[in-house]
Amino acid sequence: AEDLDRSYIVYPHINLDKCVGCGRCYISCYDGGHQAMEWSEKTRTPHCNTEKCVGCLLCGHVCPVGCIDLGEVKFKKGEKEHPVTL
Repeated sequence: AEDLDRSYIVYPHINLDKCVGCGRCYISCYDGGHQAMEWSEKTRTPHCNTEKCVGCLLCGHVCPVGCIDLGEVKFKKGEKEHPVTL
């Protein structure tokens, strides 16, 4: 764990065209303690609140249709940008 590069966060990218509205991403994020995934009851679609997201991508692992992929890479404040292998 000491060798992990923690200078950046990879946010999830949600392909809403593939989303089936099951809510697993929302539930897993809520239960995981971060509450970064927000849910619209009206459209039955998720949205990632990047202010709360820690980049664990649990949401992508529980998605049954694979509509959540790696998205934007953001370097933490004060960290120097460098090439990242995902």
